[in-house]
Amino acid sequence: MSSKEKLYSRHMQNKKAARRISEWSKLISGMMSPEGKPEALSDTMVIDLSYANFTGIIAATLFAEAGAEVIKVEPPEGDPARLMTPYGKTIEGTGIPYLMESRNKFNITLDIYDKQDREKLLGLIKKADIIIETFEPGLMDSLGIGYRQLREVNPALIYLAITPYGQYTEKAKEMASMPWSDLTSQAESGMTALIGGLPDEPEPFNRPTRAGFYAAGYTSAVSAVCSTLMALFFKRRTNKGQMVDVATADSYSSCVGFPPTIGYVWNEVRPRYGTLDYGLCPYGFFKCKDGYVAIACFRDQDFRAALRILGLWRIEEDWKTLLDRITDDIERAKKLNREIENAVAEMTFDEIFKKFQAFSLKAARSKWRGGGMPVTTRMLRPMEVMEVEHWKVRNTFFKANDKYYGIFQVPVTGKMSQTPLRIKTISARIGEHTDLIFEKYGLT
Repeated sequence: MSSKEKLYSRHMQNKKAARRISEWSKLISGMMSPEGKPEALSDTMVIDLSYANFTGIIAATLFAEAGAEVIKVEPPEGDPARLMTPYGKTIEGTGIPYLMESRNKFNITLDIYDKQDREKLLGLIKKADIIIETFEPGLMDSLGIGYRQLREVNPALIYLAITPYGQYTEKAKEMASMPWSDLTSQAESGMTALIGGLPDEPEPFNRPTRAGFYAAGYTSAVSAVCSTLMALFFKRRTNKGQMVDVATADSYSSCVGFPPTIGYVWNEVRPRYGTLDYGLCPYGFFKCKDGYVAIACFRDQDFRAALRILGLWRIEEDWKTLLDRITDDIERAKKLNREIENAVAEMTFDEIFKKFQAFSLKAARSKWRGGGMPVTTRMLRPMEVMEVEHWKVRNTFFKANDKYYGIFQVPVTGKMSQTPLRIKTISARIGEHTDLIFEKYGLT
């Protein structure tokens, strides 16, 4: 009997329960395919004027996956973001990140500095629901296509402006001409001060660390899309548009979490904790025999369970409660983490996982659930992620086979039973849809 069967067997004691599980399984299976289902934003038109700015580009992609008609507007020479790519690697002259974020979009070229092209752009904007722009504050206004002018010709327009510092304050004015970068967004948010090695580690391991590839770009894009969808909901009720002002450092600062708030309340600077955690312990990555294992203990009973599993019950007296384990004393936190790491060092991940799984199954069958259920998983490298059967079953990675760019995979996140996200095309050639869009909207 598999672990899944063991967990569900106690729910299968009568036909009614079995029928409910069967219906649920059918619903879940149906979420794996978008075929024949509507798209949430199929009646929404988005003009994407992002320029050298992945926050705007990613935001537009999220709208496109939900079914919006997204028209990407580039200058005749193309968006500089096309050349922002790891190690300078391109596919047919287009960078890999830009290509990934070109799904479901229409690509046209217009020169916003040319009067005739601005007239054509204005013709599109009159019909649009959302416009995304990432130029320096005031530039669109100076060209006569800023929010103040556009709301006169399209009162229902939602105008999403994405910049490093937003549209107002002296700081925004002073730094208006500074281009977007993921690095500056991370630096200004406070995040980089909190991640990286512990301050007492030797150089260079004690330095702050940048998080991920364009992590701030993706995070601030999600923030921008959430705000714009709320504005779209308001528009559907009132037929009134509005301006959405996103400062990327603002958006990313939400990822910092509670350390700044605690520091303010306690009037003490939160130290950089490295792989330790402010709110839970143990909660991190530990080196085992064949890689790294992640271990998380959310409750006191989960921690005690981990001690039993790892043969560390002798230290239970010193770490009884969560408050015993959460401390600003880094040396104390490191001491507990060393105990955990020493316990897993001579085991492979599979050995660790089997121990945790056996204990968790026993706890799941317990009427009172008092045994604790600590969490563990393997830390995977990117290439290993692509091979995990679980993600294949969920269709997490969409395989694109484009006649121009070849075969590659892109992730699709979120499963929806009624209006699923989907990838229909990946098109990124400069201006390839210009004639099509101009003809469709009578701008030829």
